[in-house]
Formats: sequence, structure tokens, C-alpha cells
Amino acid sequence: GLVRAVQWQYVGQGNGSFVNNSSYSYVGFGAGSYEQNVITTPIGWRVRPVCAALVVFVILVVVILILLPGCLTSTTTTPPEPDCNDPQYHEYCCERFGKMCLPKTCIIWGDPHIIGFDGARADFFGCGESWIVKSPRVWIQGRYKATPFTNGLAATDAIAVGGPFLQGHVLKVGALETGTITWDDQPILTTMPSSFDADGLGTIRYNDHGSLVDTAMNHLPRHIVHASFPLGVHLQIMRWSHHINIRITMPPQPLMDGHCGNANGRPSDDTKELIVARVGVSVSRTELLFKTWLPHQPANPPQACEGERRARAEMRCKQMRRNWSAEDLEACIFDVCNANSAYAAQDSVY
Repeated sequence: GLVRAVQWQYVGQGNGSFVNNSSYSYVGFGAGSYEQNVITTPIGWRVRPVCAALVVFVILVVVILILLPGCLTSTTTTPPEPDCNDPQYHEYCCERFGKMCLPKTCIIWGDPHIIGFDGARADFFGCGESWIVKSPRVWIQGRYKATPFTNGLAATDAIAVGGPFLQGHVLKVGALETGTITWDDQPILTTMPSSFDADGLGTIRYNDHGSLVDTAMNHLPRHIVHASFPLGVHLQIMRWSHHINIRITMPPQPLMDGHCGNANGRPSDDTKELIVARVGVSVSRTELLFKTWLPHQPANPPQACEGERRARAEMRCKQMRRNWSAEDLEACIFDVCNANSAYAAQDSVY
């Protein structure tokens, strides 16, 4: 509030409106010697009740926000990322970050039968070049062709390995009588045993070393190419007269797909039909690693294998190998019925 007090000031004779008679009396303008000045002096604030209530309310709100934050907001705590070097987190880190992925194996044999990275089985009988493994970094392509022994059905004639992980280089391996081993289309490993330094990207060896699924087949000659490349990619390629068998071991790669499957841990989505829907039936000319392009040709219908013919084929398979799984035995019976015993015997060792 404000308090007003009156003070008297001498302004000269005839210049004021009051005279000093122990008190000041108004005598008219210009008739006195003093003039009145009003001085306003602040002595403090008088707070209205509504303002005081508003201040108390604001203070209470501030106290509530400080003491009870959980009532108005929710907070989350992000757990620390696991140590990807710890084996128990390898699978998680593989799926989340693409690191520490455990290697998986894909096997291709016969005309051709495939056990993919996730254990799914698929058969591709048509001719042409197809994606075995396709990812942004790793390219592995197979050339499927009919042989003199398969009655029009395709077998794996050659394999080509390239892509960004090999920095533009390409390894190709063909069958003994129909192909060669080349690095950037230059022949390598022309004798056995021998080895080749792949321009600092890995080592390629050619020898007769390789584990057989049945030691009873040790009498068969073996010509095996072993390739070890970056990203943990390992290939074992067994060369026969007119076809090759392939074992690929590698960690899953981001966006990987192909005849060996997508390595996502779900075998159900690696059927022949689903794989073809994802990657197509053949490699496009612009992505081809082989020098020449072989147009895709559907396979001839396989011959029926029933009755006495099937019984003879099953007996021949059991003579070649003692420890067949049910699925492998069916593959052998198919090969005997549609090719011959010698062809099936070569594939029974892989």
C-alpha cells in the first residue's frame, strides 16, 4: 500500500498559497509564502487473499512434481547390451547385429539333392545357373546340367564363388572331365596335391582329403578342392567325372538366400517353391559369375521307381552303404532308378 504525508516548503513571499501560523492556512493563490507538496512513500505490500491462495497453490504443485514424478510421467531403463563375446549371447548377437554367428552347413549332391543351412531338403532338377548362396557380400552360383548318366535330369556341373567379399575375384570349379579349376578364369591347381594363395584372401587346396560318410567307400578315388575365404566361408568341392558335390560351411549373412536357404533357423520356409519365389529360377545375365549363360530348362519328369525296379535300387543302395538315414536312402534309390549305380555310389560317399 501507499501512505501519503504532507511537508511544507518555503517558496518565497507572494509565491505560495499558505502562511505559517503554527499551522498552515490557505489564503488564496499568490497571497501566501508556502506551497504544499504531496510526497508518496511506499511502506510495504498488502497481499490480497486471492493472491495468497494462488501462491500457495503454485507451491503445492511444484512440491508434487518434485516428490511424485511417477504420478505424471513414466520412465524406462534400457538394459545394457550383452557381451557378444560370451557364447551364451552368440545367437542373440547374430540375429540382432549379424555378429558372432555360428557357422551352418549346406550340402549339395547328386541331381541335385540339397540339405540347406537350416536342415531343409529340396531337389532342383532343371538345367541352368542358379543361386546357391546370394547375399550382398557373398555370391555362390551353381551350374546345373544333365549328364550322360542322369537321363535328362540335371546334376551340379560347376560352382562359381565371388562377390564383394572376394573383392571382384572369382573361383570356379568344374567336374573332372567337363571343367577345370580357375581363379579369375586362369587355371590353377593343375596337379594334385597342390595349393594356391588366393591373392591374400584365403587359401585353396586340392587333394584327396575329406571325411566320408561311410568308410566302406574308401576305395573310390577322391579329388577334393578345399577353399577357405573371408567371413568364415569354407567350401569342400568333390569332383567326379561329370558332376561335383559341394559342402558349404559359413556363418549366416544378412539378407542371405538361395538354394541352400536363408539360414534363419526355420526349415519350413526353405522348400523348393518358396526358394524359387524369393530368388527366381536362374541367375540374371548381369549378375552371372560364369562366362557364358545357360538358359534355364525345366527337367524331364523323373522315371517312376516302383515295384521290382524300386526293390532292386534299394538293395543296390544298401550294398553301397550300411548306415543310410531314411531320407538319404530315398535319394539314393531315386539316383539309381534315374541314373545308374555308379553315379549313386559316387554320391553315397558325401
